[in-house]
Amino acid sequence: MTFPWRTVAVVLATLLAVGSCRGREGTEAKPKEMQAMKKGNGTPDPGAPGVEKKVLDSPVAGSWYPGDAGTLRREVEKMLDEADVSDLAGYRGRILGLISPHAGYRFSGGVAAHGYRVLRGRGVRRVIVMGPSHYVGFQGLALPDATHWRTPLGEVPLDREAIGKLARASRLFAYREDAFRREHSVDMQVPFLQVVAPEAVLVPLVVGRIIGPAEAREAGNALREVMDDHTVLVASSDFTHYGPNYGYVPFRDRVEERIRDLAMQAAGPISKRDVDGFFAHLDRTGDTICGAGPISILLAALPAATEAVPLKFDTSGRMLDDWTNSVSYFSVAFVERLGPARFEGVEILDPAAQDFLLKLARETLRRALSGRPLPDPEKEGREVPPKAREDYGVFVTLKKHGDLRGCIGSIVGTEPLFQGVIRNTVNAASHDPRFEPMTQAEEPQVEIEISVLTPLKEVAGPQDILVGRDGVVLEKAGRRAVFLPQVAPEQGWDVPTMLAHLSLKAGLPSDAWKSGARFETFQAHVFHEQP
Repeated sequence: MTFPWRTVAVVLATLLAVGSCRGREGTEAKPKEMQAMKKGNGTPDPGAPGVEKKVLDSPVAGSWYPGDAGTLRREVEKMLDEADVSDLAGYRGRILGLISPHAGYRFSGGVAAHGYRVLRGRGVRRVIVMGPSHYVGFQGLALPDATHWRTPLGEVPLDREAIGKLARASRLFAYREDAFRREHSVDMQVPFLQVVAPEAVLVPLVVGRIIGPAEAREAGNALREVMDDHTVLVASSDFTHYGPNYGYVPFRDRVEERIRDLAMQAAGPISKRDVDGFFAHLDRTGDTICGAGPISILLAALPAATEAVPLKFDTSGRMLDDWTNSVSYFSVAFVERLGPARFEGVEILDPAAQDFLLKLARETLRRALSGRPLPDPEKEGREVPPKAREDYGVFVTLKKHGDLRGCIGSIVGTEPLFQGVIRNTVNAASHDPRFEPMTQAEEPQVEIEISVLTPLKEVAGPQDILVGRDGVVLEKAGRRAVFLPQVAPEQGWDVPTMLAHLSLKAGLPSDAWKSGARFETFQAHVFHEQP
């Protein structure tokens, strides 16, 4: 079976060849070398007896990215600082993998930065980078016979132990020094890793021909055996190469729109970890995704409980305003899918104060619906718990057979808590604009829930919001709306979905939260009547 997308390697080799690998050549590691004294990260210590230090140098430093260390670090850090990772807000699981582009930083660096920014502070200790072979034809995956990878930012240790395990795990893995001499697809990822995960070791793999889903799964199974909770798997790949320079001109009208559509078609099986579906997309469209092999192996290697989160898409055609030839760049993060978020409240009141306020709310509801005067605990000589006299924001929620029947409250505490409960019980029953006023006949069917709020705290953006912990106030263009912390987990929302609903609640478009919005968060002590 042949795939048109594989011919792009020959074209790229002609058009993009830059530099050469200046790594030291040597023979394949001997068994005694593989058994040399190990560091804590599994990398043989080059100072140990029988281990020769062998360094693979960047083949493109000084051309595809700056050759000066200071300039390169500043450029990488600037791209990371400008990357927007708000689409990952609220995901609680580990980052398991990335798809990251590998063109010169002028074109793809900003897209790649979106993926690498999410690795900051994640405790990453090993990164496996798979890049397609643009210059050497072979089947399977090439392993390096080296101890370090060097860029202008310094040397990164290679995890020789993991590399050795892969060599023994499958016939698809073999030591091939020629695959690394000119190859840029792995190297373009390394400076980002040196900045965001400076303590991590590297497993660089150059991927040749992968013949169908069966080989992708065989390679993926082998990789899974060396992955642990501190490993991230990166598939280095640009997406569609369009135009006569790449021998791929499937359409000549609406080029920008149709190139984006190709990326979204590929994203379908990628989002489902559907290896067969991904190969079917390549067969059907001839889509010139140069890293199709690494992507298919990535999809096969990741666990079932993985969710793909697209972060950034761009094209050289847009950047140059020239669609004669265009290369697409896509950054995608793969996140561990955890169970549904649960509400994690704070403790503000003791059981006696909670009981007092719930009974006060029930009494208020009965009196208000029957037309009697509202309770006044102080005038009636009842003892009010000290905490119930303090100023707190408070919401009163009324539910009928589990469904919302009314909810109104005060975000900021401007009166004693017990008075806020009285006032907001009345408002929830009679003045919530979403519902008709409650009738006296409904009162026995209604359950009361009280949420006592912590003070508001302004946050930088969605990335600082955690579902289940935070209530959120969104403010933009003079409009304002709030969700209590328990709303998102009750509805099964992640942060982007919650903020889209919150924008609509504020009378704004659903995507209004993505720019120009101000966010404040708070936590809540939520308690309710017992059946």
